[in-house]
Amino acid sequence: MSYITPGHVRAFQMVKSPLYDNITLASCLVNGEPGVAIVMVDDAGEGKVAVMPLFVAITPKMKLAFPGEGDSESGGGGPKDPREGFQANKTATKPAPR
Repeated sequence: MSYITPGHVRAFQMVKSPLYDNITLASCLVNGEPGVAIVMVDDAGEGKVAVMPLFVAITPKMKLAFPGEGDSESGGGGPKDPREGFQANKTATKPAPR
């Protein structure tokens, strides 16, 4: 089962695209807790700005669960040290050599 909507896919494509230069980080509150969002900022006319949140960063009190998590028989679960996770993601997301 996937909860990903076409809107999520479009927002993700905007974040990755060099065509959009109006994507930025913004401080916000998530359920009353300090948070950070990736937002798209647009001119709304008459000196006003429209801010569209695309993605919200995880806050310490959020419980994030993925469907099917814990189904692995190997008991892996990935790196426990955030620096290991960063390095693993950095390696996995490198562009293919040309």
